[in-house]
Amino acid sequence: MSRTSQVAVLRTRPGTVVEDYGRLMRLVKYDQVLSRDQDLILKLNLSWTKYFPACSSQPWQVDGIVSTLLADGYDRARIFPVENKTVVTNPVEGCRNNKWQPILQRTGLPFIPLPDVEWIVYRFKSPLLKLNHIFPEGIEIPKMYVGRNVLHMPTVKCVHPDTEILLADGRLVRAEALVKEWQVREQLQHDADGDEFSDGEVRIVSLTADGLGGAHATRFWRTPVTDPHVWHVRTRTGRQVIVSARHPFLTPEGWKRAGEVRLGDRVAVARRVRIDGQSQRLPRVRSDQAGADLRALPFDVFSSFSVETQQSIVHRYIAGEALSAIARSLGRSRAAVYRLVRRLGVPMRGQRVFLRPPKQTSPDFWRWMGYFVAEGSLTKSNGSCAIDFANTDEELRSDYVQISTDLFGVAPRPQGISLRFYSIDFAFFLEALGLRLPCSALTKEVPDLLFQCPDHEIAGFLGAYFDGDGTVTADGVHATTKSFRLAHQVQMLLARLGVLAFIRPVWSRVPTRPGRPKSMYAKVSVCGEDVVHFAEKVGFRCHRKQRKLDALVERRRAGRHPSHWDTIPLPPRLFRMVREGLGISHQGSGVPRGVDNIENRGTEPTRRIARHFIELFTAHDRQGRYRDEIAYLRFLASDDIAWDRVDEIRTEAPDVPFFYDLSVEGTECFVGNGVLLHNTHGHSITTGAIKNSFGGLLKEVRHYAHEFIHEVMVDLMYMQRELHPAVLAVMDGTVMGDGAGPRTMIPRIGNLILASADQVAIDAIAAKIMGYDPLGIPYLRMCHERGLGVADPREIEIVGDADAAALNFKFQTSRSLVIWGDQLIRKGPLRPLKRLLLHSPLMVWAPFASNVYHDWLWYPTVGRSRIRAFSDTPWGRLFERY
Repeated sequence: MSRTSQVAVLRTRPGTVVEDYGRLMRLVKYDQVLSRDQDLILKLNLSWTKYFPACSSQPWQVDGIVSTLLADGYDRARIFPVENKTVVTNPVEGCRNNKWQPILQRTGLPFIPLPDVEWIVYRFKSPLLKLNHIFPEGIEIPKMYVGRNVLHMPTVKCVHPDTEILLADGRLVRAEALVKEWQVREQLQHDADGDEFSDGEVRIVSLTADGLGGAHATRFWRTPVTDPHVWHVRTRTGRQVIVSARHPFLTPEGWKRAGEVRLGDRVAVARRVRIDGQSQRLPRVRSDQAGADLRALPFDVFSSFSVETQQSIVHRYIAGEALSAIARSLGRSRAAVYRLVRRLGVPMRGQRVFLRPPKQTSPDFWRWMGYFVAEGSLTKSNGSCAIDFANTDEELRSDYVQISTDLFGVAPRPQGISLRFYSIDFAFFLEALGLRLPCSALTKEVPDLLFQCPDHEIAGFLGAYFDGDGTVTADGVHATTKSFRLAHQVQMLLARLGVLAFIRPVWSRVPTRPGRPKSMYAKVSVCGEDVVHFAEKVGFRCHRKQRKLDALVERRRAGRHPSHWDTIPLPPRLFRMVREGLGISHQGSGVPRGVDNIENRGTEPTRRIARHFIELFTAHDRQGRYRDEIAYLRFLASDDIAWDRVDEIRTEAPDVPFFYDLSVEGTECFVGNGVLLHNTHGHSITTGAIKNSFGGLLKEVRHYAHEFIHEVMVDLMYMQRELHPAVLAVMDGTVMGDGAGPRTMIPRIGNLILASADQVAIDAIAAKIMGYDPLGIPYLRMCHERGLGVADPREIEIVGDADAAALNFKFQTSRSLVIWGDQLIRKGPLRPLKRLLLHSPLMVWAPFASNVYHDWLWYPTVGRSRIRAFSDTPWGRLFERY
């Protein structure tokens, strides 16, 4: 019998479990599997940020494994405890909530969140069943995984900067997502060069004869990267793209390939984007009370409160009024009002304020969001969520309170320098808008919905955002943020209003924390003539800032300070040919110095001067002899385009096998990352697909793999065999999860621990103990058939307690509400909607629904009752001691 087909099984109890883990590991001769001379990754298992029995690696499991390693002479400096994040877990919070942190601190080991380490695209040579097809761009893995040993810690339970395409409705969609969506929806075809494409239709913003306008993208390409290098191009306004050497940029001389572009060259970027936006419907957040049927409430005619008073009390309470305030207005005690509401069966809210957001967007709504993005925060507090607005300007504070009351029916109250109100429903609402919670300076962003709204609503958001974060100085209007994502979104929103903005990185520290080291921030700046446009389109509500802006605008209009950047690159020879052909002299042009500068000195005129000449030429060309030449000059001076300068070009080896491309009818170009791109290939790095047993999770489009979960599990075994010299699994069955995994389970006391160097074998024995036929589980059977491990219990040697391995707990699988809904779409009657719900931007509903169901509904009710019952067991008391 081979060593890799052994599984060690031991019975254990809380008083001896740490020592028992040492006995278990030595039974499988773990030190012969995991060399002391090799770095070792300890892959913790986090299925939920919150603690729930059998859901994640137990603290005694971590304690026993780490203590054994250190006692047996493993070098502390070569041990790396890690865990990854998912859309529903946070590794740092999970480390703390599951009590791994004190153990790691006591033993001198760091906790390494995998999102913080370097990830690379790894070219797997193994015959993967599905992942190479699901992620043809390559599977991205943590670089630290390559060549290191891994020790997994499961439990027994049932089972970067991408090009954004501007659509005609204002949305920004990643090129990879746009192309992949059509390649999932429509038949995939191949051309003679090996490129893959699918046909479809999406309206996008493109370059037309009149500037930027609507066009149709009709073909979506995925093209193999064959060049040894890719070009990283950054412009002076802070826009960045990654392209092939053959990728064309629009320059004043026409389309020029990236390999021919030089520092200082001018390329076209979007200056003004004209989109007929529409007010959008806002997500609905249904609360417990919102669904209460007041007609069905058992109003008591014999109560000391009349029926009319009872109805009024219920209506006022549901509307958000506090019981104490209702009681005072009636001259009764709070206790009497509280007993009445409870007796009537009205859902109690505690600290909860039930939200009634408006039905659709408006300038006031987006002004509130602008305040929140600039100065707001959301944190969990006493079973509710605290929403704060931290600003000392009385005008802004008053406005914030007013629109909070008008829009949501809540009245923020002073809390130090902040204004605060509490509402769990508001957290649901913000998550439904697509914001990541809790909000931090690093993760703040603009809700995608705003990009589809009309300009006056965008102006409402920008006005409030700059009121909060903005400053006015002698050279322009500025706002600084730690979120580079937010900075680029603000830049694009300003372009919707015809305001050109710059982004540059700056080093700064928080003024209230002078002792902290400096951090990198993104500074958004509006300068030159665009300050005037900003004042006309946006402005400030804060009088102090508006006075400074008015003074700056007055100086811009009265002074002779031409822009040294936003100039028009009129070709000197073409300009001279038209002027002389129309018989216009230097003096006759009205701007003789301007003529000399363009034709002889090679300088570029300001936008105002360029327009003067173009209108002059148009008026003199009555016979249309220079119609085409003047049209070209007019195109160069278009209000929709700015001629940015290339500030940085660097080449790097490509790390993905594909670029992406769109075919656009008639124009063959569109706007990507704010830059005019011709047949652009959006350089998208699609992250890899690696599950818990491997040491990481899919970072993106991970839902594509769910439908093929058994094939993916086989792929993970191939991948581990290729990456790691050795793998060991140590499984905790002290408390097992029965029922609807991986989170909403029923904890069952098992008093077992298992270990093996064969992951297939340990999964097979664990399945057998739970009451399942291992060979009846597809992924175990497929691994067994491919020689990736042993799944037949008859071929597995049990060391330790053979009787324990023969136990049958007769577990029953079931599905949580979220898993049930997911499978309705993937395999059930909702399968025709699968592409819409799971392979489109609507996929955002899935993690939101999971968070709402698990964290806000199931855990505070069913989950807490199960945890209370578990706390009375010996294992529950052991957890409390950690």
